[in-house]
Amino acid sequence: MQRSNILFIVADDLNSWIGPLGRHPDVQTPNIDRLAARGTLFSRAYCPAPYCNASRLSVFTGCYPDKTGVYRDEPFWEAPLRRPTFLEHLRQHGYHCFGAGKVFHGTFDYKTATRTSAPEALWRDTENRPQYWDGFAPNVSEPMPPDRPLHRMFDFGNFESVAPRNHIFDWGPLPDDREADLPDEKVVASISEFLRHPPEQPFFCAAGLYKPHLPWYVPQRFFDLYPIDKVSLPFVKDDDLDDVPAIPREWVERGNDHATVLQHGQWRHAVQAYLAAISYCDSLIGRLLDALENSPAAEDTMVVLWGDNGFHLGEKLHWRKFVLWEEATRVPLIMAPPSGAPCLARHDEPVSLIDIFPTLCDMAGIDSLPDIDGASLAPLLTDTAATRAEPPLMTWLPGNRSVRAGHWRYTRYSDGSEELYDQSADPFEWTNLARDLRFAEVLDRLRPVCPP
Repeated sequence: MQRSNILFIVADDLNSWIGPLGRHPDVQTPNIDRLAARGTLFSRAYCPAPYCNASRLSVFTGCYPDKTGVYRDEPFWEAPLRRPTFLEHLRQHGYHCFGAGKVFHGTFDYKTATRTSAPEALWRDTENRPQYWDGFAPNVSEPMPPDRPLHRMFDFGNFESVAPRNHIFDWGPLPDDREADLPDEKVVASISEFLRHPPEQPFFCAAGLYKPHLPWYVPQRFFDLYPIDKVSLPFVKDDDLDDVPAIPREWVERGNDHATVLQHGQWRHAVQAYLAAISYCDSLIGRLLDALENSPAAEDTMVVLWGDNGFHLGEKLHWRKFVLWEEATRVPLIMAPPSGAPCLARHDEPVSLIDIFPTLCDMAGIDSLPDIDGASLAPLLTDTAATRAEPPLMTWLPGNRSVRAGHWRYTRYSDGSEELYDQSADPFEWTNLARDLRFAEVLDRLRPVCPP
């Protein structure tokens, strides 16, 4: 059996606002669209945790955070009895593994760059371990525009008055002469060069794109795609938090993001900037796909595209991730098999990103590892009747879990409080049904699936 090569593309904080999902009327993602047109779009894919590091380590181990022990930034690699990653598993079975950018977790030092008004933010590669790769190109520094913050919501001149969470909460065009210095440009160049001269053995090639992660500094032409007076805002209810439990309400109110954005008249500008960052990310994906199509490996390579977690831009009066609602947990997932291989255009039942591990093993023709939580999606690529045996779970911090089963979302928090939403009738999760006696049977069915 000939083993498939794997081009593995992960985009940081890319939520489900992509063209094939139709979840934002303005978004322009022609390259993601063309990948979806030749692969299987998993229209209801969910991250295991709405946080970069926890999500990525769950993806690479095929296990939920309660097994990895990583809910945020807990130690993983040096932990005793840690779970093996599929990176190590593929190498043990003869795969050449090359990567670039933010594949495992890392951060730019925006705090120092902001405090010192530096023209660039240095990269800190916190979770990548070069010894587990055959070759790896880490991120370079990220260029910063002058005179920050561009939106003028905070006073960086009085740095100590600005909450740490707001050091990166900024958006606006990057000067054109800095575009070539963007770290994602270097990632695309490294991956493209690898694909021009692929190894003779099967390969796993991982491209870690940082945008659309905050801050949303991208070239002006991507802002120009979205005229500010035509940008569509998310649907929001001013009383949306009235029926949610205390724990998620505190998560939302801790940062006061929505009130701050509204106070400064920046909501439409922020949505414009996020859309611009998505389209910039899409352009990078297009160049990666072009590099593959022009590569000697074009006919023998499977492409997997995913976002590590979702992102709120005002929905449920919340911004960023760090919650267990739809916008923070729903992500893009597209799998395109090697050229000519049959696949379904779309699968609409909920799946999890932890399913990537066993799916790649199936596509590579090797056994997966025992005692993982993920389930191979390989049957779902071709069989319309195939489904995931268990509904996917999401976790944010210990003791808080959410499950997406059919058209239901059920969430139980560490204090025993609950949420229940009917996605078919209430796609914006406006009405919490957990205290409605008419849905007692649904709660009885979902509670055992979502252990505390």
